[in-house]
Amino acid sequence: MIMRSQVLACSMLLTAVLSANAADEILSLDFDAESVGESPADWRAFNDGTVANVSVASGGPGTSTRCLIGRRSEFTSLVALSKPFAAVQQRIEIEFSFAFSSARGRSLHVWSHEPGGTDASQLNLCVQSGVLQQFDGRTRTWEIVSRDVMPSQSIADPVWHRVRAVVDANRNGIEFWLSKAGRTDLPERPTAVAAAYRTSLPLAGFNLVSGRRIAADGWYLIDDLVVRGGTDLPAPREPDSVPDVFKLWTGPDIPRYANTIPFVDGVQHSTIHRARADGYKFLHGAAIVYYKDTFFANWANSPTNENGPEETLQGRRSVDQCRTWSDLEVIGSGFRTQERHSHGVLFEHNDDLWVICARFGAGTPGRRFSGLMAEAFVLHEDGIRWMSRGIVMHDCWPYDEPVRMKNGSLITGGQDKDGFPVVAISQGNSVTNWDTVSIPFPSRLAPSFAETSVEIDDRNVLAVIRGGRGVAWVSTSSDFGRTWTQAVESNLPMPRSKPYLGRLSSGELYLLSNFVNRDTLVISVGVPGTATFSRMFRIRHGKSEPPRFSGHAKGKQWSYPYGYEHDGNLYVVYSIGKEDCGLSILPVSSLRE
Repeated sequence: MIMRSQVLACSMLLTAVLSANAADEILSLDFDAESVGESPADWRAFNDGTVANVSVASGGPGTSTRCLIGRRSEFTSLVALSKPFAAVQQRIEIEFSFAFSSARGRSLHVWSHEPGGTDASQLNLCVQSGVLQQFDGRTRTWEIVSRDVMPSQSIADPVWHRVRAVVDANRNGIEFWLSKAGRTDLPERPTAVAAAYRTSLPLAGFNLVSGRRIAADGWYLIDDLVVRGGTDLPAPREPDSVPDVFKLWTGPDIPRYANTIPFVDGVQHSTIHRARADGYKFLHGAAIVYYKDTFFANWANSPTNENGPEETLQGRRSVDQCRTWSDLEVIGSGFRTQERHSHGVLFEHNDDLWVICARFGAGTPGRRFSGLMAEAFVLHEDGIRWMSRGIVMHDCWPYDEPVRMKNGSLITGGQDKDGFPVVAISQGNSVTNWDTVSIPFPSRLAPSFAETSVEIDDRNVLAVIRGGRGVAWVSTSSDFGRTWTQAVESNLPMPRSKPYLGRLSSGELYLLSNFVNRDTLVISVGVPGTATFSRMFRIRHGKSEPPRFSGHAKGKQWSYPYGYEHDGNLYVVYSIGKEDCGLSILPVSSLRE
């Protein structure tokens, strides 16, 4: 007779055996025994009829002598070199070292697949434009795993990283661990939790992508690939839920086509400045203000290209209610180095007229604007000269007229040197000392130039941000702009173009923006006491005059609006084709409900 203790002992032994086998190593490949220039043994094409440009190359991290190199090939279908697992897995831990090129576009792409699969399954990881990303199957967007990866400038001198991912067939999350650039030791805690591409799919293999998904001049290296399988592996956590869309629009359904949106009744159009062949041929980022019986307007001017190294801040004045304008005046004269002045904001403070404009091009490296800061200028008491008051903001390009909050500080929206959304808050009443505060955002915002505009309501601040996916993005603060909610998509259509948020003297919130594309400039208006919009009007519509001079980033457009209310009218200035400065005067009475 078998004693109970013997049964218990056998049960414990069986459990131990199962546990040991539950996280078995199912792949361990260093490629050192493979032939250089050939695909590794026992790998196959992901799709029949395709040939992946993935082969063994010399060199690897640490003591490795060989690794895999992947490049673009001209096949257009789903092209990859595939390594099937010996047995289908429900949960895997996959780990490998990688390096990648600095190509613009996709340098690296790997994925898992289900049995007999013709598409990627849960793991769908890439390096796109220098950022490590996982494809989110819920939102159908690439979500950032980490920006802390570094491209290699040469295959001969690769910058190695190591990544680990835990993937489960029936869970929505994938946990990632990522080493620091140039190292292969992983952190103790996960770097990120991302959403799987697809779920409820058993895991049958690992794939290295080729084809046209890889940039024309892109390449990647893979080495020391290890895959463990079994349910004894810790299950990955669930990703954060996708936030609800912010209801910025609360009016009737927005027309699908711009030509069905009504024009502002009584709007008047004119041109403040027109580029000439013998002058500066690029113009962008206009601002306007009324000060001591004079309208002042200014903008960024470059000889040829947007954000060019000889960019300046220039402007004109009008003493006859914008019917005629003075000769050009230079406010920020630029530099003979890589540094430059650019556009900014105009406002009155303590009876003085101030300009705070961007200055960048030298200093701390950034994705968009290295060394970004903002310099202040004040109109001299003689009413003619502009006097510099030095650098007043750091890592912020201001975009809207600063507004005073109830705590005494002023606030303006902007973007930082990396093109990410920020605000700048003055230190009390001092406009020569500002703090820059970042606005958190999800990777699907995909900010390229996250120009941000803000408006206040007591201690609450609303920020409208230029983002992606064809809509305005929104973040809010309830503590005078010191902390912010993560930016989310709104239900208000807006292309990738700078918005301008303001409030009319009668209490209505308004937003100047483009609609669908830069062929249409609109104003959205709310009702007093609300922080949403319910009416929309066209300001400009149709193709603008084409640019007359060559230059980077030019094209037919009405864009980068800026608003200022005075004496019953809203004065809106904007770029025309990034060469000329347009002005539209909107009767405020036409905007009221």
